[in-house]
Amino acid sequence: MNLIDEQVEHASFGAGKVIGAGEGRISVRFADGVGEKAFLYPEAFDQHLKLQDPKKQQNIGEEVRQKKITVAEEKRVEEQKRVDEEVRLAEEKAAAKKPARKKAAKKA
Repeated sequence: MNLIDEQVEHASFGAGKVIGAGEGRISVRFADGVGEKAFLYPEAFDQHLKLQDPKKQQNIGEEVRQKKITVAEEKRVEEQKRVDEEVRLAEEKAAAKKPARKKAAKKA
């Protein structure tokens, strides 16, 4: 979604205008005392920024929801990989101990 020149509202900084977007970030120019600020996109629209155009704000809300789902899925996959690796290491460790027990039994 093209957000360049869109008007936004920030809870602390007030009204601003999107002046740049790309690589998961947007830049917003606020009033003179605040200046230009960069935000993560679309995450900033979850708590900090709101578009003045209600239809575009609704679309951004959907992007935020999709991003949350994607992040949650990525975390789940990473956690599963971590658990799988722990299981694999535990199995390797157990397998390494078994031959040592058989050798000890033969010596006795």
